Amino acid sequence: MHVEELPPYRALLVVDTKGFGSNPAATQAMVSAAIPDVLSQAFARAGLREIWETALFPHGTGDGYGLGFDPRFLPAVVTRFFDELQAVLAERDARLRSASRSVRLRMRASLNVGPILEPAPGTTSAAAIGSAVITTHRLLDADPVRAVLERSDPDQTFLAVALSQRVFEDVLASEYAKLPATKVVPAEVGVKEYRGTIYLYIPNPSGDLLRHGAVGGYAEDLEVAKAKIEPLPPGSTTNVISGQVSGTAFQIGQVHGDVRHG
Repeated sequence: MHVEELPPYRALLVVDTKGFGSNPAATQAMVSAAIPDVLSQAFARAGLREIWETALFPHGTGDGYGLGFDPRFLPAVVTRFFDELQAVLAERDARLRSASRSVRLRMRASLNVGPILEPAPGTTSAAAIGSAVITTHRLLDADPVRAVLERSDPDQTFLAVALSQRVFEDVLASEYAKLPATKVVPAEVGVKEYRGTIYLYIPNPSGDLLRHGAVGGYAEDLEVAKAKIEPLPPGSTTNVISGQVSGTAFQIGQVHGDVRHG
């Protein structure tokens, strides 16, 4: 009798670049070629060259890149990789700036883990299959992640990271990563069929992110829109938190209900 088996658990990292389609064709080719080079450097600097060299189903998307890896590396990726990627992008920006200020390389990244059906050996497809793969791409497209790059200084903030609920629970909340859980901020998102919580990490926040929170006016506009279609239950309250903060942990938008500080 055939026994159904769960596909192996894999970590999945996906990145894409802001404003790729607005560049002329020659610039698109240059930026696309730079993406794997930037990722390779960041993994090497983080002491994680093995992930890049043994990546599972690596694939370029023109304006981005995706790869899978063994979940045992997740704590190290969360702790070190994203900070190094921000640093590498900042250095690459200085080089791009010398050629043309209209050329930028700023990224959104999402990190997830789950059962993933890998491409069969000998097939030409590089794409993995599974709901975890779809979710990873949905996280990348979430409005709060996009808002980070829209509302920050383009000469300072080069990376916005969305961590999945499972990565947060298994890696940060469980304290396997050295990055404190207080340095990421939860946000409820809805992208196409996906509804859930992302945990936003910004290695180098700047601009409106410091003045008004990670999504600033977007959060207030969203609250107004929700109020029109979702009347608040009797006795409930809505709080909007904003203002100057320090470090990389800050409020993204609204908090509903009881808030406790430890």
